[in-house]
Amino acid sequence: MGFEEEWRDWRESRERYAGAEYGPAALESTNWLITEPAAVDGVPGLWALTGDGGIRGSDLGVAGSVVVLHGSETLRIGRRELRVFDRRGAVALRVFNPRRPEREHFSGIDAYPPRAGWRVRARFEETPGETVTVTAVDGGRHEQELAGRLRFELDGIPLTLAATRAPQGGLTAVFGDGTNGVETYQFRFVPIDDPDADGTAVIDFNRASLPPCAFSDQYGCPQPPEGNRWSLPIRAGERVVVFGR
Repeated sequence: MGFEEEWRDWRESRERYAGAEYGPAALESTNWLITEPAAVDGVPGLWALTGDGGIRGSDLGVAGSVVVLHGSETLRIGRRELRVFDRRGAVALRVFNPRRPEREHFSGIDAYPPRAGWRVRARFEETPGETVTVTAVDGGRHEQELAGRLRFELDGIPLTLAATRAPQGGLTAVFGDGTNGVETYQFRFVPIDDPDADGTAVIDFNRASLPPCAFSDQYGCPQPPEGNRWSLPIRAGERVVVFGR
């Protein structure tokens, strides 16, 4: 399979994921609970933290009905799906609704045409023990361990990209560039395969993807750390979410 065919397959899979019935565009609310039971919009019952990383729902419309959710467990109430969200020990109840207008009107992801020139060779330098401050779009801040920095050039301009380890393997980075807010969303993610033994890596900006918060403002996506925002425009990868009428 050629370069453009692989990119088209990737693009199609991204659109299927984004527009799925309970995909990112369906996230209706993220509810940060306490141990005192409280109502959640659109969902029957009262909801509270269990104290051991779970969420307890009571008064669900059936006498004596109680449900407890932990980890990856989910619960369907009508069309809505409830999930536990754990952000470094802080637990929230997320509500996904396939009838959310942004999900019903989702029609695709606009992207730049693929170009082999946006596959950039870089030199990876490990940074053992170094952390970076990550600020989420909702204001949350935490320190995250860096995997290292990738050094490369674009149009003769030297750039550095701080990257972390991805849960599924390889590296991942959050970056901003000169197209943000005009041609593209305010920042994007880019996956990077593990570098070779000699530190050589390839950054494929054609695979730059929109963060979940581009599909719903109920996500707390990490923003680019210091040094990962550039004035240079990166006209590659996904641009914006497209909504139909």
